[in-house]
Amino acid sequence: MQRDRRVRIYDAHSWTGITLGIFLFVVCFTGSLALFDHEIQTWEDPARRLVPATEVTPVHPLFESWIAELPAGEITYVGLFYPSDAEPYYQGLVNFRAEGDDEPLQFLRKQWDPQTGTELPARSDGLSTRLLDFHRDLMWPDFLGGRQIGRGLVGIAGVIMLLSILTGILTHRKILKEAFTFRRKKSVRVKWKDAHNFIGIWSLPFSTVIAFTGAWLGIVALLLPITGLLVFKGDTEAVAATVVGEPSARAGTPAEMLSLDVVANRGHSDSGALPAFVSIQNWGDVNAEYLVQYKPDTELMTYEAERISGVTGERLALTGLLQPSASTRVLAAITPLHYGTYGGILLKFLYFALGISLSAMVALGNMVWIERRANSSEGSKSPEYYARLARFTAGACLGVVVASPAIFYADLLYAGDEAGRIVAVGQTYFAVWFAVLLVAMFLKNTYQTVRALLGITGISLVALPIFAAVVHGQMPWTLVAKGHFASPSVDLTLLVLGVSCLLVAHWLPKARNSRLRSKRSTAELPTNASAVPGG
Repeated sequence: MQRDRRVRIYDAHSWTGITLGIFLFVVCFTGSLALFDHEIQTWEDPARRLVPATEVTPVHPLFESWIAELPAGEITYVGLFYPSDAEPYYQGLVNFRAEGDDEPLQFLRKQWDPQTGTELPARSDGLSTRLLDFHRDLMWPDFLGGRQIGRGLVGIAGVIMLLSILTGILTHRKILKEAFTFRRKKSVRVKWKDAHNFIGIWSLPFSTVIAFTGAWLGIVALLLPITGLLVFKGDTEAVAATVVGEPSARAGTPAEMLSLDVVANRGHSDSGALPAFVSIQNWGDVNAEYLVQYKPDTELMTYEAERISGVTGERLALTGLLQPSASTRVLAAITPLHYGTYGGILLKFLYFALGISLSAMVALGNMVWIERRANSSEGSKSPEYYARLARFTAGACLGVVVASPAIFYADLLYAGDEAGRIVAVGQTYFAVWFAVLLVAMFLKNTYQTVRALLGITGISLVALPIFAAVVHGQMPWTLVAKGHFASPSVDLTLLVLGVSCLLVAHWLPKARNSRLRSKRSTAELPTNASAVPGG
């Protein structure tokens, strides 16, 4: 009875992986790249490659002048980011609708050099936005329900990963032994299996945290409209008001705003942290409010916040989930836990390495499943069926890998209207992904295909910093000499990844070693099972 239960659990683990493994691979791999969205944003736009300012020019006159220049209309949202290490410039945000305009709200953005106060050249969303948004909501099209649906699907991927982890643990009887096992002289399938198990065991705490936080962040996006429908009769704004508090209404009495430069030097009343961002309601009105967010450097939370009068600076009571409590601190820790933003750049690199390992683990699990059934009596399909499945898995997974550096080139070479930049980058991504998948399906030797695609990825990554330096006319070492490190650090990372891809491509076998088919029965349960899909 116990053996039958383990067989069923193992089957659930395996079939979850083989049916949804590619989706999990895409989510894990794109999430690894999305960790560096701020750094990549600075890399892609030379105008933002600024040395962190020691003395800054006042931003309030610049911001106030920008708002005043807008035509008559409705301003529903105003915000200001202060300079940071990753984004060393002022960044203003406004949601605006012109008077008498029935069109949707315009989202306006403007950046200023903090040392000179000069406006930085306008540049639309592109590479970094594409990487981040595809991970968190798949850039799900509006005609299919919008990005809220996409974010929910990504959350479901977290639930699937949690299920795979749980079933893997329940079927894994030699977890300590497998944590130190890697049989390099055995068959390809055994090496893949050992690598799959090794990564799964050692990354278990990380993968559990990532799966849980990813599931939470995605599922909440689905629950908001459902809650609005069931409890608030479709009013999602009422849900938001319950969560963060009801915003103050405009009084209709104009008032001069509290200087944003005064706010910039006003530390948090408890921690003393300086502001990172100010969200403003009712700009220019006597009832204006500033929600000041302070980015903690060492605490595991998204931000600390204070609510103050936008006219007098008087501290106001926090409402909703903004009120400090044990539960709100737990909720505030979910996003930094998922994206590794609570420990500096070194922690991001650790997250990146573990995220790539998770991606490899998922792909290896699927290939082990295919190999076992293609070369033993477990498989009930024809050899050609498993060969096609292997080619599809390799093409779909490595298509994402090859397409990722391709959009770096696409963003560098784009010369059209700024509004179309992100569309062009996205089209390049899917075109390359589909082309790789198509080529992989026609090539018979999957081993050679994987080696070739990894080699192409490695060469494109190694050449990318050189190509970027030529296009931008700025060498990485000259930027370092001036004190700018964000963009050169991206260049260095690309070089390291490129060399790593080339080494892995060289190490991988060119073909499968021929051997006799195993006579194991399809009912026989392996002596070990992994903590991830497809083991």
